[in-house]
Amino acid sequence: MFKALTYGLRFRIGEVEYEILKKRDQDFEVLNIQYDQKELLSLSELLTAYNEIDASKRLFLEPDTSIENAIEFDLRDYAPEEIDIMNKRYQVIEPFIVGKLKASEVRKYLEGYPDSLKPNQKLSVASFYRWVHLWLKREYKIDLIPKRRGPNSRRISEIEMTEISRIITKYGNQSETTAIKDQYTVLKSYLKDINDTRDEQERLKVPSESTFRRIQKEQVDTYDRDKEMLGTANANLKHFGSKTPERATRPLEVMELDWTPVDCLIVDFDLEESFRPVFMYGIDQATNEPMGFHLIMKKEPNAADWKQLLLHCILPKTNIKELYPKVQNEWTAYGIPQNILLDNARVNDSSEVEEVCGALGIGLRYAAAKHGNQKGKVEQALGNINHKAFQGLVGSLFSNVREKGEYNAESKATVSLNSLYHIAHIAIVDMVANNYNRGEAIRGVPEEIWKQGLREMKVHPKLAYKREYLELIFSTNSVTRVIVPRGIELMGHFFFSEELNNLRRRLEQEGRSRTVTVRFGSDMRVVYVRDDLNKKYVQAYIKDGGLLKNNIDKSYPIHAQLLLFLSGKDNSTFNEFENTHLGYARRAIEEIQAEDKRSYKREKSRKRSERAAIETVASAIHGVPSERISSISDNIIINNVSDYKGKSNVTDEELNPSKEKVVIDKPKPGELFVADIDLDEMARKWETSTKGG
Repeated sequence: MFKALTYGLRFRIGEVEYEILKKRDQDFEVLNIQYDQKELLSLSELLTAYNEIDASKRLFLEPDTSIENAIEFDLRDYAPEEIDIMNKRYQVIEPFIVGKLKASEVRKYLEGYPDSLKPNQKLSVASFYRWVHLWLKREYKIDLIPKRRGPNSRRISEIEMTEISRIITKYGNQSETTAIKDQYTVLKSYLKDINDTRDEQERLKVPSESTFRRIQKEQVDTYDRDKEMLGTANANLKHFGSKTPERATRPLEVMELDWTPVDCLIVDFDLEESFRPVFMYGIDQATNEPMGFHLIMKKEPNAADWKQLLLHCILPKTNIKELYPKVQNEWTAYGIPQNILLDNARVNDSSEVEEVCGALGIGLRYAAAKHGNQKGKVEQALGNINHKAFQGLVGSLFSNVREKGEYNAESKATVSLNSLYHIAHIAIVDMVANNYNRGEAIRGVPEEIWKQGLREMKVHPKLAYKREYLELIFSTNSVTRVIVPRGIELMGHFFFSEELNNLRRRLEQEGRSRTVTVRFGSDMRVVYVRDDLNKKYVQAYIKDGGLLKNNIDKSYPIHAQLLLFLSGKDNSTFNEFENTHLGYARRAIEEIQAEDKRSYKREKSRKRSERAAIETVASAIHGVPSERISSISDNIIINNVSDYKGKSNVTDEELNPSKEKVVIDKPKPGELFVADIDLDEMARKWETSTKGG
């Protein structure tokens, strides 16, 4: 899955294939296989090509076709019954997700589905679409495994729990040991005394002894008794362990992650909105080298934000000086860490992050509760960055309320989001990574210690065989959209590429649905569109039109939250727009049309009357009466055609009485023979006449 830039590795840049022959510090001696000649490429050139958007200049490591666009987790953690349900659920929805089953056919399909193949012998339309939604989220079969249910909550009232806790605390603080059974009998006696003074409906329930034992194990704290019996030092050792945690000794062994609110407000000049961002940060524990960061515009991160932070930590940091010209030094950290250390905050306990780390072979560890010193590197680094870089900005929120005084941060804020990225890069690269660290564990410049550790300990940072694979792994958002000639519309903007257009044309030619799955992360410059036929993803890039309208530079990351805000603002502006005048305009158009229709009818009637007044020939079309025709004398009688009742069948003799009647005798059997008939003589006897005689 991941490759290190070491001897023998094959890679290609665009269409040219290379093989690494030797590494010389930060340079690589490579063999150009296409031209069969040696070349010298620097590490920075290779990493820049790895991050290149243009496919003709992009670096691809030797592919591993067995894992392309797929992530498989270890199914050994699940029971055979759970795996069986997973496979049956996937078998149910497979015709739908591959495009063989239409939505209008789902109900009939489920009604005819064999009972023996139904998961748990149950199958409904609601369950069908719920499984489809679970599949489309990440396209992993393991998501179809039912969630394991936890124990039922206890049905104990607050008063009962108060009495139980009081008994547990009473005997837990004593040096002498009291059996749990004896503690339970004391609890029963207290509850009986309380119930003797209450009505039947208000009496407290006595919990079972097993329930009391479970609660006692959860709540008992023997620290005070152990301190008296064992002494403070041994009690601390028993309860809190060693205060000096083990530290990593080589790069990429342990990476610490944490987050903190930025101590200043930023403002968007066009939107006139102020925000307090959250700064997420990763640091290498052994060298104090910054690994990556991520900025979000909400109070707490979620699984998607953690995955985007981890993605930035893994990827090489290239073109920094081009994007942020005031940065002075280099930032060379990248690679897959062996372990990640987090604290026990609720937002950090994410099954998605745990599963992805498991797929990449990254160990996930959590610091003990109330033991922030176990990840002290990242906490100290966050404090330093906030103090050095963010607290001195206009719009500062100040960590000390007294120091803040009457300072109005919202009215003072003038720093934009792009400027905050610029400032964050300066702080991390120049003020942290390339600054001398005088700490006890780390003495020196983190950037130099990082390079020295890689070189001395033979650590080779690894990369995925192509960057798009990492992007797909860490993208958590998934939606369905229809491909149109302009591309795909998402959050009020269109995304387009030649590959996407070719996919649309192929779907149209094959008569398949143009509805596709789109996956994306927090950076909306590129999205990934699923090609179900070829089992791969194609890239689509955001178009410039909507960005220019909002003055957004796509050289920098484009937050999904920003596009959502812009799209919502456009919709609200449209909905709030007073458009009553459009109704009046439509009514005016209809009135003009109706008036023209009436005028046309009047003019048509007038012209018909004028034409009838000057008509000199009887017209069956216009129906002019005979008395209005001046050229016909009065003694000529014109019968009314409507008074003539004609026969239903008129014979040729009645129409032509003077015509000679031709009688043809009926031939006898055998007399009718073609050779005996003189056709020329018969033709001479035939007469020609016009219609009517």
